[in-house]
Amino acid sequence: MTLLGWGGAFFAVVAGLLSLPILRFAFQRSLGTGLMVLLIPFYVFWFAVKHFQHPRKALLVCGWLACLGLAAILLAIHQSAGLLAADVFN
Repeated sequence: MTLLGWGGAFFAVVAGLLSLPILRFAFQRSLGTGLMVLLIPFYVFWFAVKHFQHPRKALLVCGWLACLGLAAILLAIHQSAGLLAADVFN
């Protein structure tokens, strides 16, 4: 695994850790809200921006979105670099 893969995995784990306070708040609000945040992919974005209440909301939500974006970009580059390298040797 290359540095791109490790970096993408690192940012994905950090994004997962930063999403825990959002998920905890959603389940404290109600079981239905918590399940929607957990199971519906884009509902968590809307919930984090509109309903999430935390003293460090801006830091948590911005950091979470930044880590998600970095993880997606790094893992996509890692995957495409692997595909390009495989095509050269075929």
